[in-house]
Amino acid sequence: MEVKREILRMLREDEEFRYAVAGLIGLEEILRRMDRHEEEIRGLREETRRIWKEIERLRGDMLRGFERHDKIMEEMRREIEALRRDMMEGFRRMDRRLDALGTRWGLQTEEAFREGLKGLLEEELGLRVERWVKEDEEGAYMVIPPSLRST
Repeated sequence: MEVKREILRMLREDEEFRYAVAGLIGLEEILRRMDRHEEEIRGLREETRRIWKEIERLRGDMLRGFERHDKIMEEMRREIEALRRDMMEGFRRMDRRLDALGTRWGLQTEEAFREGLKGLLEEELGLRVERWVKEDEEGAYMVIPPSLRST
């Protein structure tokens, strides 16, 4: 017990003894390792800062990309709306032309109207027009041409 008290007293009071004991128990090696770990931690902190800066840069690039995408999508929406308006106007013009043809030729010149409509559909729309006549002996109002019937 006495030896223990003496050792503790010397550790408190005798700096040289304290360093000698520290060397014997490997404290110096522990302190060197702690210094190395502190350097590694500083390096990791710096690397973390660089990574966060890169993440912020990438985030900014991504947001700018989204903004460009939104602008492109808005422009495409406007172009589609304009195309739709042009198509609707084209349909209205065609309706007026058809109405004008029908009015011009009247009910008594139905064959001339059909030929005019056939020319319009074939030349302007590239459609094929055929005349198909069938007697409706049963009194049905809707007759399906053979080319459209299911077999």
